[in-house]
Amino acid sequence: MPSIVTSIIGGIQGSSAAHNAANSLTSAYNTAGQTVVNAANAVNPTITSAAGTAANNVIAAGTTAGTNAVGTAATGTAALSPYTTAGSTAANNLSAALQPGGALDTPFTAQTMASMSPGYQFEQAQGDAGVQRAAAAAGLTGSGGTMKALSAYNQNLASTAYQNAFQDYTTQNQNLFNNLNSQAQQGQTAATTAAGMNTQASEYAGTTGVGTTEVGNNLNVQAANTTAQNTLSANNYLANTQVGAGQATAQGDIGAANAWNGMLGSLGTAGNNLVTGGTGMFTNPFAASSSVGNGGMSNISTGYGIDPFAGYVAGMNNGLGG
Repeated sequence: MPSIVTSIIGGIQGSSAAHNAANSLTSAYNTAGQTVVNAANAVNPTITSAAGTAANNVIAAGTTAGTNAVGTAATGTAALSPYTTAGSTAANNLSAALQPGGALDTPFTAQTMASMSPGYQFEQAQGDAGVQRAAAAAGLTGSGGTMKALSAYNQNLASTAYQNAFQDYTTQNQNLFNNLNSQAQQGQTAATTAAGMNTQASEYAGTTGVGTTEVGNNLNVQAANTTAQNTLSANNYLANTQVGAGQATAQGDIGAANAWNGMLGSLGTAGNNLVTGGTGMFTNPFAASSSVGNGGMSNISTGYGIDPFAGYVAGMNNGLGG
């Protein structure tokens, strides 16, 4: 009997141990797989959020840089505005002076000479008076020589005054042209510079905006790729752990079956031993009882005592090896 009990207990314990080990391993597999999935699910939003924040910061920085560049150009344009205005005014004045009848398009005349030589009349009068006084002192007043001297003086004075006045007129006009033209050129340079600054600032703002937007988009794309890879890897790992859990369950079932098979095998062996080793024991009591009339009872009492079933118990013990 102890061998049968031991076999049964061993089979039950072995089967239970196999199932318990399989359940523990299955639980560990499932826990590990779910832990990885949970970790991926936890970190992916952080990656996406961080990428979105970084992208927004980059784009905002590009926008700010572009705005600052445009603002700086506007400030520079405002600083150049007086030069631009003065240049525009000078250009208009120069254009008007060059128009017919303008200051730079008026022919030089005697009237112009008079205006350019305000002391000419006084000098002429003083010269004529000097010639007349000299002629009077010499008693030649009204003479042909005196008239000739007066004519020569006036001609020389007029020629010299004309040349001087024309030179002054030319110099004045040249100076006027140069001043107006120089101021107009400064205004044109200022306008060109302002336009260039505004154009460059606009181009910089556009380029910066496009570049930072592209960087921001790349950050978001990279984050999406990373989270997708994390999710895929976690799910692959989860699938592998589920396969492992299934294998562990199967191994546990196989181990339990083996334990039960071992127990049943032991029980079969014990039964065989019982039947084989107990055959004589089963027949002896009956044989003894069948030979009661021939003194069989005395044989039973001699071999097994007074209990006719003692041989049966002894046979079982022999069959179980007890």
